[in-house]
Amino acid sequence: MTNTHFEGVCARNPKARFGKNKQKRNDCPQVAIGMVFDEYGFALAHEVFEGNIADTSTLEIMLDRLDISDSKLSPIVILDAGFASEKNLALLEQRGFSYVVNITRSSRLKYAEGFKSADFVELDGRSSSKKVEVKTIVDPEHKHRRLLLCKSALRAAKEEAMISKAEARFIEDAKKLKKRIEASRLKQTKIRERKIGALLQKHPRVNRFYKLIYEKDTLEIICDNEKIEQVKSQCGQYVLKTDQQHDPKLLWELYMTLLRAERGFKMLKGELGLRPNFHQKEDKVDGHIFISVLAYHLLCWIHQRLESHGDMREWKTIVRLLRTHCLVTTRLPLKDGRVIRIRKPSVPEPEQTKVYKQLGLDWQSKCPMRKTEIKESKTL
Repeated sequence: MTNTHFEGVCARNPKARFGKNKQKRNDCPQVAIGMVFDEYGFALAHEVFEGNIADTSTLEIMLDRLDISDSKLSPIVILDAGFASEKNLALLEQRGFSYVVNITRSSRLKYAEGFKSADFVELDGRSSSKKVEVKTIVDPEHKHRRLLLCKSALRAAKEEAMISKAEARFIEDAKKLKKRIEASRLKQTKIRERKIGALLQKHPRVNRFYKLIYEKDTLEIICDNEKIEQVKSQCGQYVLKTDQQHDPKLLWELYMTLLRAERGFKMLKGELGLRPNFHQKEDKVDGHIFISVLAYHLLCWIHQRLESHGDMREWKTIVRLLRTHCLVTTRLPLKDGRVIRIRKPSVPEPEQTKVYKQLGLDWQSKCPMRKTEIKESKTL
């Protein structure tokens, strides 16, 4: 799920509603967009929803788009934590879909003891900085389900860095406020309390680790080190819930296909222009989104062809490389009034030729030389 907001009231689009915006633009109406990707990152279906719809309530609609009642296939649905409600898991089981779902961060604490044990299995072929360890246990609440406990060294380093940076920003702002209070720049008690509340609201990632106590014209900053260490000890931990009995390594690889969906949304919102959306009518908004999804489908094919040849470059790099290969028009005026125009492509550089070959494109047959002859009329 993602969303795209609009400038203005967007009164002619009934789906435009105020809701939680992923760009923090909660001041603008928006529409929500749901997409289903296959294991290769190709878009299977998309739907445009009201801007204030909850992610959990969209799953049933998308499952209707993927009706498998007459199919012999047994697809496995990979979902992020935003969809991992008990109602949705029961819905998947009822519809005949298998699933691998990441549970919410707050639910990890229930399995803290399981992460402390030493019976994890390390996945092969990974360096120490990218080490992943997994193990499976039976879900104590639902015996027909399994839990895959995962520890990722790369993810742990990333999450710890995010917490440390957020903590440093919070402390810096707190010290600035403390200095203002002690310098008597904020004299009214109500204003000081308002500033403290605004500071805590500005730093939601780390405000739970600190207490700000205002007394005797000073601001005391108290840190809960035990809580910080507890949260940092959970960095890099995943708990995946599934009804499958596959090998832990396969379950992990299945869940990692979700990264292709994240990459797809990144391309949609960036290179392909899903945001911003300047339309106001519902049909034009839906058309803009459809064209963006269609462009994404083509771009996904291009990436897959390049990656099959070992070329892992991003789309913006490919565009920058091919930009200098262009069509050239030569205009030759003759004495009798005729004008000869010759239009032909320039000769591509070796790296450009390599990209065309990987994509299976014959640039010479697609862009043949064209010669036209016209007779210019004399201007009176």
